[in-house]
Amino acid sequence: EEEGEIRHWRVVTKQGERTFQTRRDDWPLERPGGGLLIRDVAGDLYRLGNPGALDRKSRELLWAFVD
Repeated sequence: EEEGEIRHWRVVTKQGERTFQTRRDDWPLERPGGGLLIRDVAGDLYRLGNPGALDRKSRELLWAFVD
């Protein structure tokens, strides 16, 4: 979800459901060897080791933000 200069994310991690925000100009970074890294506005990092393993809807939402 986008709101002005902020994107709102809702994710499920190994520790449970989380919500966080990223700046609109900050894009998920592709990692050497695969995977993505997302940095939220507080500087926390979220690593997605295998984006291809996501369900179809999640992949479609995510890939809109990946170059």
